[in-house]
Amino acid sequence: MKIDLHCHSTASDGSLTPAELVQRAHQMQVNVLALTDHDTVAGISAAQAAIAELNGGHPLKLISGIEFSCRWEGFEIHILGWHFDPEHPQFQALLAGQAEARQARAQLIMDKLIAQGVERAALAGVQAKQQQAGELVTRKHVADALVAAGYANTIDDAFKKYLGKGQCAYVTPQWCSIETAVETIQAAGGLSGLAHPLAYDLSSKWLKRLISYFKDVGGDALEVASGQQAPHQREALADLAEQFELKASVGSDFHFVSRWRELGHQLKLPDKSQPVWANWPETSELQTN
Repeated sequence: MKIDLHCHSTASDGSLTPAELVQRAHQMQVNVLALTDHDTVAGISAAQAAIAELNGGHPLKLISGIEFSCRWEGFEIHILGWHFDPEHPQFQALLAGQAEARQARAQLIMDKLIAQGVERAALAGVQAKQQQAGELVTRKHVADALVAAGYANTIDDAFKKYLGKGQCAYVTPQWCSIETAVETIQAAGGLSGLAHPLAYDLSSKWLKRLISYFKDVGGDALEVASGQQAPHQREALADLAEQFELKASVGSDFHFVSRWRELGHQLKLPDKSQPVWANWPETSELQTN
């Protein structure tokens, strides 16, 4: 089976619509896909509808997913959730709180940019998206606007000049705690995972401290395999998952089509890892068939 439990659509900061993402996953012969948009499940129903319309080829199963933005010791940490009930009241309440925090942060960022001399008109598209029901604004949307208006050459340039931590338009996020995210995902019947553990620029000591905390609050899995990592990094993460008695997950963190990051690409777990999907009926059905 080819499994990818971490990807994004236009419901958050991806470039493909949920339907286009499903088509891409089908093209890349992915068998199990989790759409894990940031702090929203708005794309899941459209993705499920798109799967129902696929014609022929290999089977593709969709797992409910999300990537919650969390705060921990001054860092922004991302917690993945899979196989939960999106309509669970506690889950919906957390989504609402995250959306409110994201909208407030986006407005403060735009206010800072305008104070720095960015023309209000350059941010009109972001403000329009912010006002649409069910739409979430991310820093990438602001970066896209800055590039389009000529204030930055690339997305990375926009973050280096304006939006990154310590820059003139950076606003400290007010996300939920890791404990709240894990508890809410599990209350809705799902499993939680620590996303891209090596992406937080933590020392080895601090990374183990983060994983230990995640385990202590009931976390289920560590994202061990991604398409952009050296073999020794994957083995090191597999060792950490084993050390802290966590299951292992895989994910491309796909946002857009590129040669560097592709749905389902190079996501094989080391043999010693225990996959988080081992008891899911979707994977069991595919193995049986």
